[in-house]
Amino acid sequence: MTSSARIPPPFAGFLLAVGGQCRKVGKTALVEDVIKAFPNRNWTAVKITPYSEEGCPLNGPSCPCPPEEHIFAIRDESGPSGANDTSRFLAAGAQRAYWVHTKENRLKDALPSLSEKLAGTGHLIVESDSLPRIWKPSLFLMVLDPSVPDFKISARENLPLADAFVFRSPMGPDCDVLGAAAAQGKPQFLQPLGSSPPAALQQFLSGSIP
Repeated sequence: MTSSARIPPPFAGFLLAVGGQCRKVGKTALVEDVIKAFPNRNWTAVKITPYSEEGCPLNGPSCPCPPEEHIFAIRDESGPSGANDTSRFLAAGAQRAYWVHTKENRLKDALPSLSEKLAGTGHLIVESDSLPRIWKPSLFLMVLDPSVPDFKISARENLPLADAFVFRSPMGPDCDVLGAAAAQGKPQFLQPLGSSPPAALQQFLSGSIP
C-alpha cells in the first residue's frame, strides 16, 4: 500500500504509531517511554498483532475454524500487573489498552470494531507495523537496531512513511539499516534499549505531540 492510499483515522484525536525493523527491537519499550514522558495526555494504547501465531485469534490453536471465521479478536487489558505488553502500557500510565489479534492480512476487518472502541479518544498510541499503511498517523516513529541483521521486508517498505527513527545501537558507516534510514532525511535519535529517552528525542516529541 502506498502512502497516498492511506486514510485518516476515524477520530479527531492525535495518533502516534510505533513500528520497528523486527521483533524484540524495543517497540513496546518506546511506547512505554512516550506514555511516561507525557502522563497528562490520557493515552489509549493499542498493540496490533496482524497475524495470530496460535492460528485462531479468538480461541487459540485448538480451534478448527475456517479462514473466514474468527478473523480477529480485540482484548481489553484489565490491569497493569499482567505479563502482556498491554499490561505494560497500563503500568506506564495509559488509561486504556487493547490488544488486537487478526488472521494474516485481515487487519482491515478489525478496524471498524476497533474504531468503535476508540470513539472520543484524544491521544492514541499504537504499536504496529501494519496500521501506518492503512491509517495515516499524526506521527510515526520507527525503531531500528543496526546490530540486528533481521530487517523485515514490510519494515523496509515502511521507511518512507516514518517521521523519525529511534536507533537502539550506534550506527556504523557500513550499516545497511543506517543507509536505509539516512536516505529518508528524517530525524534520528540514539536510545539504547533500557536507557531513558535522550534530550533531543524528548524535545522532538514535545514539539510534535499536542
